Amino acid sequence: MIIFAGPSIPASNVREVLGQADLRPPDRTSDIYKACEDRPAAIGLIDGFFEGVPSVWHKEILWAMDQGIPVFGASSMGALRAAELHAFGMIGVGWIFEAFKDGNLEDDDEVALRHGPQEMGYVALSEPMVNMRVTLERAAARGVLDKAIASALTALAKTMYFPDRSWEALLAKARKEGCDTERLEAFEDWLPSGRVDQKRQDALDMLARMASDDVSHHGAKKVEFTFQHTVMWEELTRTCGGADAGLTLSLLLDAVRHDPERYHAIRNRAAPRLLAQADGHVPRAEVDRALTQFRSENRLYSGAAFKAWLADNDVELEELRHRLSQDIMLNALIAEDPSAFRDALVRALKEDGDLDAMMATAKTQADRIRQAGFDMPTPDDLGLSNVRLLMWYFETFRGHSVPQDMDVFLHDHGFASREEFEQMMARQYLLWQHHG
Repeated sequence: MIIFAGPSIPASNVREVLGQADLRPPDRTSDIYKACEDRPAAIGLIDGFFEGVPSVWHKEILWAMDQGIPVFGASSMGALRAAELHAFGMIGVGWIFEAFKDGNLEDDDEVALRHGPQEMGYVALSEPMVNMRVTLERAAARGVLDKAIASALTALAKTMYFPDRSWEALLAKARKEGCDTERLEAFEDWLPSGRVDQKRQDALDMLARMASDDVSHHGAKKVEFTFQHTVMWEELTRTCGGADAGLTLSLLLDAVRHDPERYHAIRNRAAPRLLAQADGHVPRAEVDRALTQFRSENRLYSGAAFKAWLADNDVELEELRHRLSQDIMLNALIAEDPSAFRDALVRALKEDGDLDAMMATAKTQADRIRQAGFDMPTPDDLGLSNVRLLMWYFETFRGHSVPQDMDVFLHDHGFASREEFEQMMARQYLLWQHHG
């Protein structure tokens, strides 16, 4: 499991509850996206940056859940995002999450604080408003303060800029405002033992929930939404995901394509989700061409032979035309948005329990290609003609002759273009050349 934490809870507390957790600094834009590349059993979001650097995107969390990774949130940034995304399946834990979800709290400054650098363990240098709020409520409930004074102190704390909030600053401000000195002194004496660290408590509750849920033994988490690949999302994956992620995932796809039967099984599983995003229809002339090609591939040249095939397979002509139309549309969707199919592929492998081993192999292969001096190699990078590379791939690497109809081969193996196929051959040639 991967946990993003900082000032809300000491690292030692995280280790006490989840000893094997991968503990990472407070989250910022792209960190959850990058974390998904490691295929964690779950992600726990506690702390994230509010200013100075871009905060974690909601889209990253949705993408993680779409990949089948449970995402928990509590305490600070995690509570905010969980309140915003609980309807989509993010798992919120704790009093702060519930307060934001129900609308009793609304402002980010409730959980924001000033803290030291990572080298100092993100030591808190201010008091979060939510901790002050809960502490003052407890003081009123215990009779240390009357409700009117507790309410006045809460309102006074809310007027302070979040990095300046501290109990010392609040009490000094209250005295200047003419608040009952005797009551304030009693509260000050009670504070060391009575102060509530709600953020830490909620973080502990989330970690305990993750431990008790035993998420590492659960299957991929199902989601009820369809992830949308927007322009901004694609920009994030390009600029923040890094070239290595793209290379690793390309090699993962290569491995699946080398098993056409499995590739088509995964493609068929992904089809309903991808086609749900389709808009429009396939021109009849295009379906006619696909039908002609289908009959040619299956040697159904005569009308009688074609009718016999339909009868033998219990398929109506219009049903076959619909299947071909869906296939054309699916190919177009994959060509227009390869990342959507890539995500579907990863999700299917995760569900099958094969992802971790295949991803480890792909990462090793990506390292070998980088060591050879390439990121995303092309035939031109290798100094090979396309013909020579084609002959090597089929006759040497795969052990059979070059297909007579390359367009059919590309379609059957899910390549959107000849260029994509050539890049795949270049990757495989580099791996073969350097390691056989």
